[in-house]
Order: sequence, then C-alpha cells, then structure tokens
Amino acid sequence: MELLGSSELTTGFGWSDWCVVATYLVVTTILGAKLSGKQATIRDFFLGGRKLPWWAVCGSIIATEVSTATFVAVPAISFAAGGDLTYLQLAIGSILARFLVAIYFIPRYYEKEIYSPYDYVGLRVGPRVKTATTGLFMVGAVLGQGARLFTSAFVLSVVADVELVTAIWMMGLFSALWAMIGGITMVIWTDVIQFFVLMSGALVALWFAIDSVPASWGDSILIAADAGKFRFFDFTGDLSVRYTFWCGLLATPFINLAAFGTDQVMAQRMFCCKNQDDAAKATIVSSVSILITVIMLLVGVSLFIYFRFNPFTEQESALYAKDKTYLLPIFIVRALPPIVKGLIVAAIFAAAVSTLQSALAALAQTTSGPLLKRFAKVDGRSKSAAPAASRRRNAAGRNRKSRTQDQESGGASFWRSDVSISKALVAVWGIVLCAMATGCIVLARRYENSIDLVLALAGYSYGPLLGIFLLAFLPRPPSDTGLAWAVPLAVLAVFAASVHEPWARYMVWLAVLAVLGLALIRLRGDVPKVFSLAFVVVLIALLPVLRLGTTDAGDPKYLAYPWTFPIGAMITFFLGYVLGRPATTGSKRDRPG
Repeated sequence: MELLGSSELTTGFGWSDWCVVATYLVVTTILGAKLSGKQATIRDFFLGGRKLPWWAVCGSIIATEVSTATFVAVPAISFAAGGDLTYLQLAIGSILARFLVAIYFIPRYYEKEIYSPYDYVGLRVGPRVKTATTGLFMVGAVLGQGARLFTSAFVLSVVADVELVTAIWMMGLFSALWAMIGGITMVIWTDVIQFFVLMSGALVALWFAIDSVPASWGDSILIAADAGKFRFFDFTGDLSVRYTFWCGLLATPFINLAAFGTDQVMAQRMFCCKNQDDAAKATIVSSVSILITVIMLLVGVSLFIYFRFNPFTEQESALYAKDKTYLLPIFIVRALPPIVKGLIVAAIFAAAVSTLQSALAALAQTTSGPLLKRFAKVDGRSKSAAPAASRRRNAAGRNRKSRTQDQESGGASFWRSDVSISKALVAVWGIVLCAMATGCIVLARRYENSIDLVLALAGYSYGPLLGIFLLAFLPRPPSDTGLAWAVPLAVLAVFAASVHEPWARYMVWLAVLAVLGLALIRLRGDVPKVFSLAFVVVLIALLPVLRLGTTDAGDPKYLAYPWTFPIGAMITFFLGYVLGRPATTGSKRDRPG
C-alpha cells in the first residue's frame, strides 16, 4: 500500500456530513454512558458484573470483528481484475471455529471466575505461562489493532479531507474516552449501537452502488457473471493463493480459534455473560457477521459494474493503481450525496472505534492485574489479608451486596482507586496504539491491502497463543519448560514465511544456528529432544527459500499468510509438548522448576 495525501482527492465533505458524524458520536456517547451504569468495582469495570444479556454480547462481538478493513478492503477484493467471491470461503473456518470455541473453550473458562483466558492457562500450566501468553496478546494487540486504526484513519483522511495523523489520534481519543467512561459495559453497549450503524452503512453503500449503475439489474448481473465475479469456490491446491477452499477449511480455523478463544479483545465478552450457555450462544450467533462481508463483496461487484460505465478519471486511476484501498473512498467522494457521505463515514468510524475500544479494555485488563497486586502490597493489601479485611468491613456494617462482590472477586479488596488505575491504563494503551498506527504509515507499503496488513501482523502472536492453549487443554499438560523454546521458534517461523528480503533470510539462518548451538549445550544427552528441536529449526531454515512457482510476470510465489497461523500453532504445540516432558537423561537442566 503506497499512501498519498488526502489533498490529492477533492472530497466535497461538507458541514451536513460532519453534522451526521457529530450526531453519531454524541448520541453513542450519551446512550453508552447511560446504559453502562456505575462502575464501582474491578468486576464491574472488566466483567460488567457478569450480568450482560447474550444478545448484547453477540452484537459487541460482531461490531468488534467487523473492522474498517472489512469496509474498504473487501470491496476491493471482488472489484479487482480477476476478483470474485472466493474470499467468502474463509467463512468456513470462521464458523467452524466459533462452534469449537463454544464447545471446548468456554466451558473451561467458566469452571472458575477468571478475567481472561490467560488466567486459565496460568492455573493449568503455571504463572510463567500466564505471563508469556499475556505478553503475546499485548504484542499481537498492539500490532493488529494499530494496523486497524491506521486503516480506519486512512479512509477518514481521504473522504473527510483530514490529515492522516490527525485522524489517527482523533479516533484514538474517542475510543479511549468511551472505554474509560464505563469499562467493558460501555464498550459492549456502544458496540450494540455501532452494530446497527455498521449494518446501515453497509446496506446504504450497497444500495447506492447498485442504484448508480446506468443499467438494469438483469444487464448488471450478466456483466458481473461474464467477468466471473460470482465465482465462490476455488479448489486449487496452490498454497500461495490466499482465498481457497482448503485455506478456509484448514488454515482459517486456526486464525479464528485464536481470535475468539485466546485473544482477550474477543474473549473478554464471554466473561461478561451470565453463564457459559449464554456465552456459547453469543459466540455461535455472532456468525451472522458474515452477512456484512457478503454485503461488502457485493458492493465491490456493483462498483465493478459502475466503473465500467463511469471509468476512473486520470487522477482516480493513479490513486487506485498505487493503493487499492482508495476504491471505496473514490466512489464515496464521486457518487454519494451529502448526508449519505456522513452516514458512510459514521459507519467507518463505528467500525474503527468499536474494535479499538475493545482492544483498549482488554489491554487495560491484562495489565491491571500485576499493577494492582503491586499497589496492594504497597498499601498493605493482599489476598491473604483480604478475609480479615472483609470481616472488618462486615463488622462495620457494609451491605450484603458489597460482601458478595468481594467474595466473587476471589476475596480481593478492590477499591475505587483500583478502577481509577484501570482507567488510566486505558489512556496509556490508547497512546501506544495511536503511536503504532502512526508507524503503520510506513509498514503499510509492504502489503497489498489493509486486510493482509492486519492479519499478517496478527500471525506473529495468534499461532503461538493457540498452541499454548491446546497444551493447557490436555488432561495432563506438560511443564512450561518447553515453551521457552517453542514460542520464540514459532514467531521466528512466521517471520521466515512472511518476510522474503535477503537480509531477513540471513537473520533467520543466524537465529537457527544460535538455537542449535544453545540446544546442544542445554539439552545435551537428551537425544529425542535435541532431534525434535533440530527437525523444527531445519524446517524454519527452509521457509525463507521456499518457492511455490512463479507468477505470469515471472515473480516468485510464496506461502500465503493464512498458513502461517497453523505453522505457529503446531510448532508451539509440538515443541511445548516434547520439550516439556521430564528429561530422559536425568539431567537437572531440563526438569521443571
């Protein structure tokens, strides 16, 4: 993606459009604050008191899942030369993963009152693994959510003629504000509002795209069909192709199992439901989010027909050639009337803020635990002292509701100051994500479209995270010893499969040699473990030079990014299991603890 300034496209975004956007922001803020109620405890701020209805949680999941990348990149996929509906094949893995999360993940998360999936892993495998998974989540959230914020700000900057960096920080400001006002409850209720804004924006975009075509519906369908725009299945076995049936069936489930089952941005909603049945219902029903993807793909098909009759101007053609993400903004600027432009921008804003505020709430929650424990020690508060403190409060006449909340929180004394600390963390993470989005201005030039940018960056953490959780689900999980090897190698494998410049190749080979040398020292004498580790690092060393043929232009073809997710997960699971078993030589170097 090569970016140009918004000034290169005359937008015509007037005061009436800004009024629509402003109305959306004000109404959403007021309604969200009113519905969220008072956040007196950490349990209220991060779990919504575990009393939110499943349908609201479901709407929040959909609104969070549908980022601006869906609005701007998906139409470009079906619009492009040779583009079609094959992107929908990825929905196979998405729906399958939601059922698996509902059946296998959620019941385990509801065995005890926990605040995140990483609490569960810590209970199953050990506190060091909780720290590692939390760190992986933070890295992945900063990379992925920063890319999503960048994409949203990019569209706003083009359509509304706002400077790109200004757009990034403006969206970040509203996201942080909403997350700070009412915690996860505010996030979920504003997401419900934004779900309807998203659906309205998508339907309006589709209607105007179809209505702007100077041809009958029958002729339009024939034009699209002749161009192959309605092709849905692609059964090719070429692993360099991103949207195939096999990719949807075998690779996408790994992406979505990690997204819905291990990523706190999505999983946090599960913990807000009244019980595990409601959480499972919300997760499965959220599959209707596929409808928005279908709508935006049809928008791309309609735009293909529209621009057949109304070709790009020379300026528009240059913009589209440099960055396919300009497609929808070009149409918005050219064809949509005032107020409708504002509604579409409000929908894009809703998609951005919904995803970002969810990330801020999740990041603040995972960070708050260690910080609040540290403050508790400084203030003389601790879990061991909590029962005595609770008795003193009871003796002083605290009401039954407060006592129940303290007990449900594991006996910890969560004071209002703790909520203030959590809100401050939301603000800090807002600054971090805005800074990452600003950095994506440079990173985006390496990727063809914004969806590739978002998912490729998420691949560095999703695969290792899922591998760790699969280990934790085993009846007898191995020790955490093997993860010290498994996680860095999984990340290295994703890097080796994703970056193909010569310098990256040499970095991978140097890292592989260093790991082999360290393994011979640390695992000496344990032949099965050394052999397993050597087998994996050899495979990683081959990834940078792996070629899957050449394109018609003679360029080399590489492994498509969706396959990096199962690679990362399988390496983590395999090495975590093999290297986490007791040493066969009796060496104390490799024994747990």
